[in-house]
Parts: sequence; structure tokens; C-alpha cells
Amino acid sequence: MRKFINLIVFVLFILCISFSLDQQKIVEYNKPSVVLIYVDISGEVAFSQPTFNQQAFQALQQEMLEKVYSGAWGTTEEEVKRNAITYILKKMAENPNKFLIPSRRQKRVQVNTGAVGSGVIINPNGYILTATHVVAFEEDELKQIVVNKFLSQFITDDFYSSFEQEAGVSLTPEEEKLLARAFMGYVMTNITDFNYQKRVYVGLGVAEKGTSNVSAFFKPANVIKIGSAEKVSDIVDMGRDIAIIKIDQNNLPTSLISEHEPTEGSEITVIGYPAQVHFFAGSLFDNFSILKPTVTKGIVSALRTSNKGVRVIQTDATISGGNSGGPAYNSEGKIIGTVSWGINNPEIGVATQNYNILVSCAEIQNFIKEANIQNVQSDVDKNYSKGIDEYFEQRYRNAMRYFKKVQELYPDHPYVKEYIINCQTNIDQGKDKSGFSFQGNTAIILLIVAVIFCGGLFLIVAAIVVYFLFFRKKQTVN
Repeated sequence: MRKFINLIVFVLFILCISFSLDQQKIVEYNKPSVVLIYVDISGEVAFSQPTFNQQAFQALQQEMLEKVYSGAWGTTEEEVKRNAITYILKKMAENPNKFLIPSRRQKRVQVNTGAVGSGVIINPNGYILTATHVVAFEEDELKQIVVNKFLSQFITDDFYSSFEQEAGVSLTPEEEKLLARAFMGYVMTNITDFNYQKRVYVGLGVAEKGTSNVSAFFKPANVIKIGSAEKVSDIVDMGRDIAIIKIDQNNLPTSLISEHEPTEGSEITVIGYPAQVHFFAGSLFDNFSILKPTVTKGIVSALRTSNKGVRVIQTDATISGGNSGGPAYNSEGKIIGTVSWGINNPEIGVATQNYNILVSCAEIQNFIKEANIQNVQSDVDKNYSKGIDEYFEQRYRNAMRYFKKVQELYPDHPYVKEYIINCQTNIDQGKDKSGFSFQGNTAIILLIVAVIFCGGLFLIVAAIVVYFLFFRKKQTVN
């Protein structure tokens, strides 16, 4: 009897192992549903070109003379000149409109820029979960983005050289920043005309080399619902930093959202598009590889509630700009949260790498219910996950059948073509181990276990009956 029980325990143990997910499989199952989000912002800015306010500078001269006479700026002409320039630039940066006033000359500039983030498909009909701050902007924020782009084009070496010629001294990097800040402050408050257009695009999958350009893989999207009516630029105080956008596609791969929050200390996997890697790295990588997401991992550091009453998850997983809106997965391969914001180091004002915040799956579940959107998987996902299981077990012929079904259902699937090629290569090299598939014959295995289990129960009951009918009766007679 003990051997029989041990056999049942062993079979159940093997079943548990077969259904558990390792990190690599979590990534492969869900990577197709993680998407790059690009917000294209084009605008036109018109402003009056500035001129110096002579009266303000004359008033400033008296202050400067007092510092010169007191010896606060040094004793040599070079020391005095350097300190005077720095003093003037600091005053201009603190109050640009006091020292710069509009002239009659108008400047009109056209600008095209953009912002990036991440998202995850949660419904096969094109519904995508992301962060509010990725796709929603206030007008002041858009104006700032457009003006910043304009300034990056306008403030060149010539801009600084002109000032240096007038001042008769070369500017230090810190002084260049002060001059740029003064000019930006002036432009922001002296815009005479401003218009813009914002378009949201979703990059599906991995671009193939040989195509005309990467932009062919981006689909236009509409914003369906945002999670907060608070000030978008203030992420910490904005409430639910989640949003739903939609593209005109169907049969898309999706990820499932967990019904339960994770436990503190549990491992998570984050998939997304950190801008530092996918855009700011410049020519370090092939342009067509930007649509392949980045995977990081960490643990759930804490479960918290924000000052707006929003359930959030703190994690030490490496996350940076561009990851916003992207999913984090638990050990079951389900979404436990989406990336929202990071905590800055108060001393240097730079985001830390160890303290990042996700909007919890509890908030996400309520949000999609409000939007009347179902989080479901399609036949594409079911066939793809079975194909992945078979592939990892080196049953390449079995995997090929599932992958080809995926290709029929969704020809633009970003990864299935490569898997089909790899399957065929492994088959040709004699590496295929197809045959009886444990993963592919789950029903049969469960039936066998059920039969063994029921048979064992029958033997136990029969033994008890025999014992009471015969052996106990015999003992009584004796």
C-alpha cells in the first residue's frame, strides 16, 4: 500500500513540475503581446524675438559696481569680468522677462518630436493597456515638449558664440545652461501662436530586415480611456496611472491579468522598452531591433497604497523611461502590475534603479471592468503556448504544427516565423524528439492518474470489506 501511495505522489509531483513556468517560458509566452508605444507630436510655435531691456541692465549695473568695489569678485580684470558674466546670467535665468523683452520681429518654427512608452495587449481585438502619462498630455506639457525640441534645434554653438562675442569672454558649461534657461523662460511666456497635433502609434512585434523601414510596423491607435482626471504631469498625485488604447487589429496575442496581488518577496519579470536602450543608444544597435523588448527581473519589495488611494506595488526591478505602461509578470505568467513611476534621489534629482512603482493588478481589473473590456486569450495564444511547450521539450514536429496554426490565424505574429525556421532546422539535424507528448496529452495523463487513484481506492475499500466480512468474523467465532 505504501508503494502505491508513493507512486501516486510521484505522478502528481511530475504533473506539478510539468505545469510550472520557468522565467524563460514566461518571457516567451508573453513577449508577443508587449508593444512599443510612440506618441508623435508635431507643432508650430510663433513668438516675438527678444531684445535686451536696457533699463533693467542699467539698474543691475549699480549692484555690480558695489560688488566690484567691495572686492567680492576678485582683484584682477579677468576675475571681475568672469564673475560679472555669471552674475548677469543668473539674474536673467531667475527672471527672464525682466531682462529680455519682445521686439517687433516674429519667429515661427515648426517642430516634430515624440515620446515613447510601453504597453501590453489584453484583448485580441486590439485593446492595449498602458500608462496615462504615456498617451495623455496637458496643453502646457505639450507646449513644453515642443518648445524644448525647438530650443534643442535653435540653441546651437552659434547661439552661445554670439553672446560670447558681445561679452568678450567664453562661457563655461554652467553659464551656457543659465543662458539657455533664460531664453527658454522668455519663449515659454512670449508665445504668440501655438498649435499642435498628437498621434499615438503602436509598434507590433519585431521588424524584419529587408523591409522598407521600421515605421511600417507601427499602427495608429485611439485613446479609449484614461485612469485619472488629475494633472497628468504630476505622476505621483495623478491617481490611477493606467489607460486603454485601441488599434484596428484582431487575433492579436494577449497577456492575462492576475486576479490576485503578488506577495512581498515574490519574483517578477518586467518586459518593456526603456528609451535609454531602444532610442538614446543611437547607432549602437541595428535600427530594426528597437521593436524587440527588454526583459528585467526583480522582486516585490512592498505592497502600498498611494496618497490618492491607489493600490501600487514597489519593486527593485530595473525600470527607466520608456518602460512606463509596460507589464510586470508573476511566476504564473500573469500581469501583476504596469510600470508607472520611479522614486528620485532627493539629493541629485535622479531616479533610483531600486525603488520603482507599478499600478497593481487590483486597480487594473477594476479599470477594465469600468471600460467593459474582457481580458481574454485567443486561439493564437493557445496554439502559441502549446508550441512553446513542445519546442522547449525538443519535440519540434509537434511544435511546428502549433506554430503553423498560429501563422494561419495571425500572419503578422512577430516571433512565430523564426520558431518555424528553427523547428525545421532542428528536424533536419535529427534533433527532433516528438512522440508521446506529456504536455500535449494532458487529458490522457489525468485520466491515467484518475484510473490509478480510483483503482487504489477500490482496492482499499475491498480490503476493508474482506477484513470485516471474513477475518473479523473468524476472530469472533474463535
